[in-house]
Amino acid sequence: MIYGNRFNGKSSVAMLLADELVKGGLNALYVSNEEGVKGSLQEKLLRLKISSPIHFVEDYNPKQFRGYDAVFLDSTQTVGMKPDEFKALKKQYPETSFILVFKANRDGSSKGGSDWEHDVDAIMHIENQNATMEKNRFPGGSTETIKMF
Repeated sequence: MIYGNRFNGKSSVAMLLADELVKGGLNALYVSNEEGVKGSLQEKLLRLKISSPIHFVEDYNPKQFRGYDAVFLDSTQTVGMKPDEFKALKKQYPETSFILVFKANRDGSSKGGSDWEHDVDAIMHIENQNATMEKNRFPGGSTETIKMF
């Protein structure tokens, strides 16, 4: 789960993660439901120097998730997914990792709330182009804040 306020870099961080996964030999699908797949997304890919073969789509359709190692949902709110639907999706695609991008509330907390936070293995908060791991179930995972840009 990646979350943060508008214009703080959450989609950029998600795209950089997708790029690293693809460079590592995985297949990644990026559902860019909020931003779309033209214009600003293309500019962002150029700015971030991402040229890996990440498959980008605009429309959320779980049938297209087959064959992908990682699926990015940006953003979970615009997709309209609820926590129970996510649990069903994970059961349907047990070998697929899902990276969920969430907007933030005015106070900076995730709009996903605690219902979502219990269902994910890691939570990354993006603020002022810094990434902080707030939850990490992976052994040896870092929780330090890193400057992303």
